[in-house]
Amino acid sequence: MHRHAQHASAKQIPLDLDLDPTAQAGRESALRAAYARLQLSGHLSFEQVMSDPVYAIGIRNLAHAMAHRRTGISAR
Repeated sequence: MHRHAQHASAKQIPLDLDLDPTAQAGRESALRAAYARLQLSGHLSFEQVMSDPVYAIGIRNLAHAMAHRRTGISAR
């Protein structure tokens, strides 16, 4: 049972606990820009997408890549 608990915790997405409102707003706008780029609004709302772990990971990864592209930093 203990082994299963360790394995399951390795799959959990880390929580973003930064409470700075400016940083939070910037991150949310980046996530919304990634959501808009994928043109999912005809199928799912932003809230639905972000509540689904698979979509949320994809949106976060795209937002990260878009930010790096804007700043000219390699996403690797």
